[in-house]
Amino acid sequence: MSTLFHIEEEIILKSWDDIINRPDYKSSIKPKKFNFTHISAFYSFKDESARCGLSNCLKEHSRGYLVSTSDENETNLCENCGQKYFDVSFEKQKKIIQDENIIRKQKIQLNKILEQDSIREQVNELKQASKGANWLYYVLTSFCDTYPIELLTALNELATKTDNTTTLSALIENECDRSQREDIEQLQGLSIFTLDIREELIVKILKPLIALEKLANEPDEKPSLTRYCKWANSLDEQFALVEELIEAGQLFFTPFNLERLKSIPLPKSKARLVQSLDWNVNKAAKKASRNN
Repeated sequence: MSTLFHIEEEIILKSWDDIINRPDYKSSIKPKKFNFTHISAFYSFKDESARCGLSNCLKEHSRGYLVSTSDENETNLCENCGQKYFDVSFEKQKKIIQDENIIRKQKIQLNKILEQDSIREQVNELKQASKGANWLYYVLTSFCDTYPIELLTALNELATKTDNTTTLSALIENECDRSQREDIEQLQGLSIFTLDIREELIVKILKPLIALEKLANEPDEKPSLTRYCKWANSLDEQFALVEELIEAGQLFFTPFNLERLKSIPLPKSKARLVQSLDWNVNKAAKKASRNN
């Protein structure tokens, strides 16, 4: 299991009793320079029920801070003493703690991802499956290296076609007979020409996971975790997209579907090339099996 983010205690102070009943709380602390190490929480009560923890203040107040001391105890400071010893306004410190609580919740969410090995396992299963991601990557690479760019451009255009008239749709309408048009309409799996299986699986799933694991191992780093939370929220959708892309590849590289490519209108020399090519998907797949 990966190293997890350290989660700080979330301290919520709703009443004066919440402060004085904390196990390490001390009152009437003698003020000393550098005696207070950091502000742990803030409070804002409806009435002035709190009393400042400094022996030379003891002011009754409604807003202030819970602070840690250098001897590992806690006390509370009124708003004025907090300003004096930490040089920060109440509203500014309140915002800092609220932001820290957001980060805390993000770390809890991301730790749930880091606690499980299923993401990496799922990536490996999709890569190494028979006719999986590796198979699709190498077969598609071989296909693109073999067939003319004019055909690849046409396939991309067919995959992204809209209702707008294009040069290709005009050629299909004017140069193809009914049988050829039916072949083109029945082409399957064209999304593999608009989405990159390596980008969708490795770059968008595995690499962010590796980067997240690295961040959890570097406690002194304080990066924004928002994008990782968005990534975590989109994982199910992204895995579904990868699975759909692999299925599209399996459909595209069937013999019947490949035969339909010959109906796409191309310049005569390129059309003859497509007709004459003896590209074999099984031969191309052998490279994938060697790399699994």
